[in-house]
Amino acid sequence: MILGVDLGEKTTGLATSDSLLASPYKTISHKNIEEAQKQVIRIIDQEKIDTVVVGFVEGKIKPMFTNFAKKLQHTLPNIKVVLWDETLTSRQATETMVKLNVAKTKRSQRQHEIAAAIILQSYLDSSD
Repeated sequence: MILGVDLGEKTTGLATSDSLLASPYKTISHKNIEEAQKQVIRIIDQEKIDTVVVGFVEGKIKPMFTNFAKKLQHTLPNIKVVLWDETLTSRQATETMVKLNVAKTKRSQRQHEIAAAIILQSYLDSSD
């Protein structure tokens, strides 16, 4: 099972896949990155995840993503942790929800998990 992560400072979107298709899983809220990491580790254990794909963007905040991935790999050395470019996934997630007529009030709640699914699907598509 593979977990896709759209890491944010306050909310993090998660998606899963056990085949060729990524599905939005959930959005978690947290006060800081350490708290996000603890929640993600619990989900990795619960869902028996063997690969984690962490989306990142270039720029000033890239260390937030790389540090998250490094700590995850250090804490769980038996899983594969991959950093994956997530540029524009939040915009794609919003556009997808607009096309699907998702109510504006629900879009912000699901945006991160949809973005995580886009990140994970991009990774899955490249692995063919």
